[in-house]
Amino acid sequence: MLTEVLRKLLDERGISIAEIARRTGVPKSNIHAWLQGASPSVDQLDRVAQYFGVSMEYLAFGREAQDPFSKFFDQFEVHRGEYEISVRKIGKRNK
Repeated sequence: MLTEVLRKLLDERGISIAEIARRTGVPKSNIHAWLQGASPSVDQLDRVAQYFGVSMEYLAFGREAQDPFSKFFDQFEVHRGEYEISVRKIGKRNK
């Protein structure tokens, strides 16, 4: 999926591989390899995602990161105000 998303972003914004490499510090050879299906390092993927203003999850998988609390809040009525949610381990789970 990285290959398709990266190609789309480059095409939509009219950016060359050389330009993205220059602006992010990621070697051109690495970006070219990603477009051929190679896997990036997390650090380099993060730099390219930041440059494009997208999440690493979107760049790598074509989907936005899911907010872990969105499903929780969708199930309950939440009123305006400030809330504090805490999670603590209460013991070992026996299997």
